[in-house]
Amino acid sequence: MIDIAKRKLPSPILPILAYISYCAAGWFAARGDLAYYCSQMQMGDILSHDAVAFFIGGLIPFALYMIIARFIFRTMHMRCGGDVRSIRYGLNFAVIAANLLLFALKFIYISAPLYSDVLEIILDPIVTIAFVSLYMWYAFKMQYVEKSRFRFVLSQVLGAFLAMYGLLALINLIVSVA
Repeated sequence: MIDIAKRKLPSPILPILAYISYCAAGWFAARGDLAYYCSQMQMGDILSHDAVAFFIGGLIPFALYMIIARFIFRTMHMRCGGDVRSIRYGLNFAVIAANLLLFALKFIYISAPLYSDVLEIILDPIVTIAFVSLYMWYAFKMQYVEKSRFRFVLSQVLGAFLAMYGLLALINLIVSVA
């Protein structure tokens, strides 16, 4: 297999790419939400531009991802050892790929705009956790961490993503009701 952690991009590039991918994945929902809020609050077209919606759409998911990733990988590095940095590096690529697929899938929102919040609650976790699971299987095959400790790494990573998308679903439900 090809080792994706062998040739690394410069460290500030990957978070920027992850933020842009989260922006693309959240663009359609943010676009509709901002247009609705601007019309309800009679703000005019200040925030309802597509460029503003693009960058606002990925702000909360990216911030949650970075906070959770920093926390879990710091604890994993202390408890497991191994090549946890390679796992984090590759996980960024898995998240970017999942977000790009979500961006393509979210063109469904054009035909069903009223269901965008429900679709976002369903699509985002399923696609992202599928990509992360496939990447974790790859990391297991590449033996980035000892096989005896990989169960802990897998439970930490997938548990963090489940918690993150549970929190995002709660935020989306609160925003869609308000």
